Amino acid sequence: PWESVEVRVPEEYMGSVVDLLNLRKGELQDMGLEEGEGMSVVKYLVPTRGMLGIRSALLSSTRGTALIDSVFDSYRPRIQGDIQARDKGSLLAFADGSATTFGIEGAQARGNMFVKVSDDVYKGMIVGIHQRPGDLEVNVCKTKALNNMRAATKEVKTGVIAPIDMSLDSCVEYLAADEILEVTPSLFRMAKN
Repeated sequence: PWESVEVRVPEEYMGSVVDLLNLRKGELQDMGLEEGEGMSVVKYLVPTRGMLGIRSALLSSTRGTALIDSVFDSYRPRIQGDIQARDKGSLLAFADGSATTFGIEGAQARGNMFVKVSDDVYKGMIVGIHQRPGDLEVNVCKTKALNNMRAATKEVKTGVIAPIDMSLDSCVEYLAADEILEVTPSLFRMAKN
């Protein structure tokens, strides 16, 4: 299936929108300016599988100013080649257990987290977004060694940054081909397949 996509965006972001839609194997149909508003309008035909995950990428590249409308257009033969996926890897849980403050503080230096303190995790579960390409296993269940030694960094307190709240749509956007989504009534969990 293919979708007809219309994006309204300020003129200065038009180049990044066109680049993004071209990477998703879109076909340019029309481009122009809206009168009086300083907004550019671009119309594309994009495969539906190319639309998965595009919302957050478009909003990021246009600083939240894009207006996106899409509607089913037609069925066509499947396009050849892969559609570009996300450019960052995942942070994977190293072991089963419950996430701890100490473990999350260590892991959040590697990327943005999906889990909060005391969440149950299992080996291979996706607990965050790695800041670089490729996956990385992190131990979010690690506990601090309780000993009688004083540390030079005792006064340094980083704290746990609030996790990214993932909806069902954002989980589906995030998934790569080798990842699965577990849906329960109370939460969504992603893991490597």
